[in-house]
Amino acid sequence: MKPCNCPPGQGNPNPGGPTTIIMGPQPNLVINGGMKVSQRGTSFTSVSSTQYTLDRWELEFSGSPGAVVDVSQADDVPLGSGLSKSLKIDCTTAEASVGASEAVVLKTTLEAQDLQQLMYGDDATAQPASLSFWIKSPKSGVHCVALYMDDGSVHNIQEFMVTTADAWEWQHVVFPGYATTAIEDDAGAGLTISFPLTAGTDFQASKEVWDSGTDYATSEQQNLLDNTANNFCVTGVKFEAGEAATAFEHPSFGDELMRCMRYYILSPNLGAASPFFRNGIAIGTQNSYHDWFIPTVMRSNPSLGTTGTPGDYRIRHGGSTTNLTNGPVIQEASGAADAGRIGVRGEIATGLTAGETCSLEAVGTAAYLELDSEF
Repeated sequence: MKPCNCPPGQGNPNPGGPTTIIMGPQPNLVINGGMKVSQRGTSFTSVSSTQYTLDRWELEFSGSPGAVVDVSQADDVPLGSGLSKSLKIDCTTAEASVGASEAVVLKTTLEAQDLQQLMYGDDATAQPASLSFWIKSPKSGVHCVALYMDDGSVHNIQEFMVTTADAWEWQHVVFPGYATTAIEDDAGAGLTISFPLTAGTDFQASKEVWDSGTDYATSEQQNLLDNTANNFCVTGVKFEAGEAATAFEHPSFGDELMRCMRYYILSPNLGAASPFFRNGIAIGTQNSYHDWFIPTVMRSNPSLGTTGTPGDYRIRHGGSTTNLTNGPVIQEASGAADAGRIGVRGEIATGLTAGETCSLEAVGTAAYLELDSEF
C-alpha cells in the first residue's frame, strides 16, 4: 500500500489518518534508521557473506549467491530531508542468474519487548504498522519489503513501486496486524524488516498476507545485483504503530549511539600502548582480571570479539609489559543484564603476582575489543 508519494511535512497535505486506537505521532521503532551510527566502520569491501555493517543493519546472504558488494556509510541523501547519511550497497560482482535457494537481503531486527503496543495475538486489537523510508534504487518497477515475526514464524510481504531509477524516492507501506500469535514480552527477536536485493523462488510468496516461513519477495521483485553498475541506497527508515506515516524523527547522535550500544559496543583505541582497562588485578601468575564498565545495559550477555592477534594486546604489571599468549576473553558477563559491567581476562605465559594491580593495553592501533549481543 502507498497512500502518498511524499513524506509528511514535505508537501504532503494529508499523510493519512489511523483507523485504529493509535493516535498521533508514534516513536520510531527502528534503531539507526538515519544510518548515522557505524561503530564497526564506515566502509565494508568485498562483502559476500552475512555480516553486520552500519549499526543494527545486517546484510544476509542465503544459499550460495555469486554477488559481491561493497557497503558504506554514504553522504548521498535525499535533498531537503534533513538526513545526512545513507547506507549504500555497491554491486562489484554481479548476480546475473539467481538460483532458487539464493537471496541477498538487507535487514534489521526489532526487540520483542519494544513492540508490545502492536498487540499481536488478538483479532480485536492487533494493530497495523507503518513503514516509511527513502530509497534510491538502480531500477524502476516493483520492489518488495518483508516483515518476519519470530514468535509466530510468519512473514508478510508488501510491494512498492519505484518510479525512477537512481533517484531518491520516499516510500510508505502498511503491514496489517497479526492476530494469531502474540509477540513475547522479552528481549528476543520480535520483528525483522527485510529489503531484498535479490531473491530466488524459494524466498518468493504472495503479497499482503501473513504466511508461514521466511520469504522476502514476490515474483515481481527486481534483481538489484545483476550489474556492477548497480548502487542501492536507503535511509530515513521509520517503523511505527498505526497506518499513518509520521515525520522522521532526528534523534541526537548520542542518543542513537546509546540505543545501538544495547546490541554492540566497540572499545576505544587511542593508539599504541593505550590502556583499555586500568586498575585490573592479577589472579595468579598467568591471568589478570579487568572490569569493563559499559555505558548501557545490553540486550543479553554478550560475546567478546577481538581484532588483530593475541600479540596486539599486553598486560602492564609491576613496571613491565608482557604480550598476551591468548586473546582477551570474558570472565564474567552477568553485568550485561544488570549493573552494566563485563569482566575481561587477559592471559600471559607467566610473570604476574597474585593481587598486584595491572592494566590491559593495546600494543598497536589494530587492537579493538567488541561486545556483541545482536540477534
